[in-house]
This record gives sequence, C-alpha cells and structure tokens, in this order.
Amino acid sequence: MHKCVTYFIKQIALFLFILIHLAFQSKNNLDNLFENCLISDTENNISRSNPIRIIAVDHENNRIKTNYIALENLLNKATENQSWFITQGEEASNMVEIIKVDVHSGWITLGKTYAGVFNMEEEETLEFFNPFVNYKIIKNKPLFENYPTYIKDEYINYIQAGGIIKRADNDFVLLTPVVFGAHNKRSIFYATSSDIENWEFQEKKILSTDQISFAKKNGNVFSSGNPLKLENDTFLVLLGVEQPNGNYTSAYMILNKRLEIVQSPKEIKIPEWHGIEQNSFPLAITKHKDVFRVLFHRRSSKFIDTEVHEITTKTIFKVFDENLGILSSKVIQKAKNSSGYLHGKADDASYITYNSELYILLGSEELPSEYLTSFNREYGLMKLQNEKWIHDTRSPLIVNPININNKYPEYDWTSDHLGGFISPIFYKDYLYIFLSFGTDNPDYILSGIKIKTVQE
Repeated sequence: MHKCVTYFIKQIALFLFILIHLAFQSKNNLDNLFENCLISDTENNISRSNPIRIIAVDHENNRIKTNYIALENLLNKATENQSWFITQGEEASNMVEIIKVDVHSGWITLGKTYAGVFNMEEEETLEFFNPFVNYKIIKNKPLFENYPTYIKDEYINYIQAGGIIKRADNDFVLLTPVVFGAHNKRSIFYATSSDIENWEFQEKKILSTDQISFAKKNGNVFSSGNPLKLENDTFLVLLGVEQPNGNYTSAYMILNKRLEIVQSPKEIKIPEWHGIEQNSFPLAITKHKDVFRVLFHRRSSKFIDTEVHEITTKTIFKVFDENLGILSSKVIQKAKNSSGYLHGKADDASYITYNSELYILLGSEELPSEYLTSFNREYGLMKLQNEKWIHDTRSPLIVNPININNKYPEYDWTSDHLGGFISPIFYKDYLYIFLSFGTDNPDYILSGIKIKTVQE
C-alpha cells in the first residue's frame, strides 16, 4: 500500500513538473503568443493542401459540419469577445457569424450573414476567421487623437510606421514617413510618446530627398525597420531612397537622441543593393549573437517576382561602406516559389528578438485567389532554427478585420488591408506593433496593436 501511495505521489509530481515545464516553454516562445486566427486548411495554412470543406448540412437548424477537427480553436476568446466568422471567397467576400460550436458533435451553428451570400452546400470550401484572438487595436482608434491631414498646406495621403526608438523609460519616438500625393513625395517626420499608447505627431521633418545627393528631387525617402542602437547612444536608420530614374536604392543614416542627423544618408555599397539599374531597399536590421543581420526587399515590375534577402556580417559598417565582410547572403522568401498568403508581393519584414530567440514578422500581399488574403497584405511568423528560417504554418497570424466592420462598425477604418511597414517593441506585458490599416480613403491610417505576453 505504501509503495502504491509513493508511486502515485511521484506520478502526480511528474505530471505537475511537465505542466510547469510546458507553461514555461509557452512563455518563452513568441509563436505561443499567437493563436490560429485565420484557419484555411486542416493542416497547413501556407501549403493549403487540405482546404476546409463542408461535409454535412442541417438547413433546418442553420448549422454545418466540416472536415476540420480541432474545433476547440474556435472557442479561443477574442480580446473583447468579438465573434468568430466563416468566410468564403477573395477578401472575405462572403462572411457569416458563428454563434455556437459543439466540439463533441462537430456541429457549427451559424448566425447572421455580414457580407455576400454564404454557400452552404456540401464540399464548399471555407475559412474560419477572428483576427482579434491575437491582438487588440490600441483604443480601437487611429494612433493620433488629432490625426494630421496637412503639413504646411500640403495634403497628406497617408502616414507610415518607420521604426521605433526608446530613448528612455518613458520617452519613445516613432519615425513616421509621410506620403504626399499618390506616392509623389515622401519625407520622414516623427511622433513622440511617454507611455507607448498616447502619441503626438510632430510637424518636424527629419529628412527629405532634397537632403540626399543620390536621390530624386522631391521624391520618396522612407525609414524601415527599427533603428539599430549603436554604442555611443546613436541610432543607425535604414533608408529606402528613390533615385532620379524612379528605381529605389538602399541607404542608411545615423541619428542621435535629439533626432539630429550625425551621419548623412549614405548609399549601401553592396553591389546587389545599390545603383540606378537595380530596384530594392532595406527592410530591417538587428544584432543577434554578435552577428548583424539585414533584410532587403528586391522589387520587380512583375508583382510575383518580389524577394526578401538576408545578409549577415560581424562588421556592419565595412559591409555597408566597403562591401567587405559578408558572412552569408541568402534568399529567405521568393514570392514566385511560394504558396498561401506568401504567393504574391512579399515586401515587408521585421526582426523580433524574444527570450534570446530570433523571429521575423513577414508581410506579404497574395495574388488574386479564392481566399481571404487575396490582394490583402497580412503578416506571418518565421523563426531562426539552426541558421534556417522556418515558417509558422499557421500564418498569417496578424490579419486586418476585413468586413468585420459590418458587425462592429467601430472598425470601419481598418476594413481594407494592412500597410507596410511595421514597428514592433516589447513594453511591460505586451508586444506593441505599430502599423497602418487600409481604408482606400486615405490609403492608410497609422495605428497600433498590442499582444499580451503574460498569460493570465
């Protein structure tokens, strides 16, 4: 009897140890901060080899069964208890609310239709959708209380996120490239905050193309990725610069804490990433395990031929200024060879370091398809494992609330698409990501989302 009790106690102790270990693991992996918010396939959202299909219909009770068995995922609560939806067609052209999920019987009871006409027949394909299981929009509003529409009598078409700088514990700067007209001109301004959620736009220009010798006059310049903090309390800022012929080239500048330019914009001298005959710009920079890593975007006149490359080095300025010291140079995303939401314009990426592991939030705008992500930029997750970038097959994980405004009108300004670029930062118990939601009028509105990092 005593041996049985001892064994039972040991088993309980082992079980508790496993639970604690799993909980610890989940808090130490960025992917565990995200739920599967857009479920397009029974196994892999990116490959889409096994799309979700209706296998049974109960018209009398307005309910269906599908070939998707992990129905407990549809019970994940949104940040403000927003509903789950079923969508069909490109850009969620058909959308119906889910009002009940019975994980035991498999029946999914449907509510009101909020877009199009739901095709409720056997073998029809569908997607499950609730973007708010992963994030909350800060205040459910655009970022600025008094959102600027003009700067010195010039009409602003939209404002982007161009990298975030933490100058002190309660002093944040968000670089904000401002687009005037239909991409006719873009200059870099900034916003400030003391608490990461309340921001004030400053009508103070940091950089425009008339300050850059190799740029098109009255053209486009923007910052991308979070600036890299250097040892002397300055910040390396990556730049995309429009050249006189309309192509973009890769460059950088250095700012101090007062946002003064202490190193004027310089073209990055890596042959593949500078010069008037190529068309590219940098996306992000980080230092991980004593190695600098830089992401670049290869533009193309053909929508599908866009690429994301990564170079690594231990001597960033020798690489940038002299093309010396590159450790590796690889293509990590080629839209032409991709599937799912990645089969399109892969044009944004941002590094995130979380508990000493390195990740990329990768943005891509899918070519026309029958899926929600058709012509709709969304963000998925990649993790660096043994020097290889591995996709989270649940991606995309950050999706705009497309058509959800038909039920929740407070999100009408977020309804169209997500805009590049994004600026992530951890602060207190959240991962904050600053980005732009699309409305088409204007093109984008700058906002921010937050993702809880501490489990309740």
